[in-house]
Amino acid sequence: SQLKPCSTQPADEAKSAAAEKQAAKNETFSALMRNCKFTQMGDPVGRVVVGKIYHVVDNDIYIDFGHKLPCVCQRPRGSRENFARGSEVLVKINNLELSQKFLGHEKELTLLEADCTLLGLKN
Repeated sequence: SQLKPCSTQPADEAKSAAAEKQAAKNETFSALMRNCKFTQMGDPVGRVVVGKIYHVVDNDIYIDFGHKLPCVCQRPRGSRENFARGSEVLVKINNLELSQKFLGHEKELTLLEADCTLLGLKN
């Protein structure tokens, strides 16, 4: 005899979860794109969003705000200890990808970071 996998979900919840997975598989790409929260947000430049500090190097804090690239901001002078790894902060998005032409190149090269302004800790 074969062993059946153990489940902590009631049978009805497991069936509804399976039905939702199947419905998601049948959605078209355009429907998925239309219903995506990131797409519904529109142009993010100029918006204030919540980010999470994931790395700190000296006075630089690296913030993940849910986009392709993180942003790097300077830690404020007054309360440096409050801006530690794992803290949630508010940032204003200025540009989603910093890029510029460097000496001798005709194409722009990305700096692999976004340009954001640190507004403070999320309360």
